[in-house]
Amino acid sequence: MKKLLLALSLSLVLFGCAPTEEAETSSVLQESTVAVSSEAAETVSVTISLTDGGTVVAGSEKTVEVEASTSLFDVMKENYTIEEDGGFITAIDGLAQVEESAETKAKYWLFDVNGEPSMVGAADVVLQEGDVIVWNLTEM
Repeated sequence: MKKLLLALSLSLVLFGCAPTEEAETSSVLQESTVAVSSEAAETVSVTISLTDGGTVVAGSEKTVEVEASTSLFDVMKENYTIEEDGGFITAIDGLAQVEESAETKAKYWLFDVNGEPSMVGAADVVLQEGDVIVWNLTEM
């Protein structure tokens, strides 16, 4: 009888203290969750609007959350209806550039980043937190 009690006590100590398969699985899931959340993509908030001849186009202003390091060109494709030619945006939400003619002056899409004219194309602008982008359909 003493041997049976000793064997039971020993098995409780050995197996009762060992982690269960459920506890091991839970631990692995917690570690995986921590790894995934630390690798989650950082997002930035940017504001984009359109003007035509200096007048803000009604309903064009949008504040969007995008992944950090996203290009302005990609954000425009995702949030507006655009037409492009060789990487240059030629129309946004139906407002198209105009070639010069005898009756009209040429109009082109140019954009400012935080109040400064961009010296590079939209594909080369990597958006940062708080950027304010204004697209201007400008007469030339």
